[in-house]
Amino acid sequence: MEKQKFWAKVTLWVERGVGALLVALVFLLPAILRCYIGFLFMLEWEQQLLTGLFYCCVVIIGWALWNLDCLLRGILAGEVFVRKNVRCLRWVQWSCGLVSLITGIAGIIYIPLIALAVIMAFLCLTISVVSHVMDAAVTIREENDLTI
Repeated sequence: MEKQKFWAKVTLWVERGVGALLVALVFLLPAILRCYIGFLFMLEWEQQLLTGLFYCCVVIIGWALWNLDCLLRGILAGEVFVRKNVRCLRWVQWSCGLVSLITGIAGIIYIPLIALAVIMAFLCLTISVVSHVMDAAVTIREENDLTI
């Protein structure tokens, strides 16, 4: 059990590090885009649209990271097969789906984003399967708790 808690703690801190990186990107993105746009032939409106879509994705990813944090804190507290964890997984699933949709739309302007959209769609499907398995496990646990 200690090994699982160790890896849950490691995952929690990595997730928080990704959150800190995301916050840094929010402030650094305009400067990064100015440098990057110098290498590409991108119009001003395209740059502004991609920046706006990035900020939309930041909010969604922040929500997904918050739900992952809640999920990992619950696991560390010993609450694994509970409805709250299923709900957190479902929010992460929908977040991945929304980011996939947004990056797919942005892929019209900047083609490499289509690869990110496909990756996020696959991640959405994977998390969907995991959340359904977790939901079934919670249902079985709840039925077992009612058994005398």
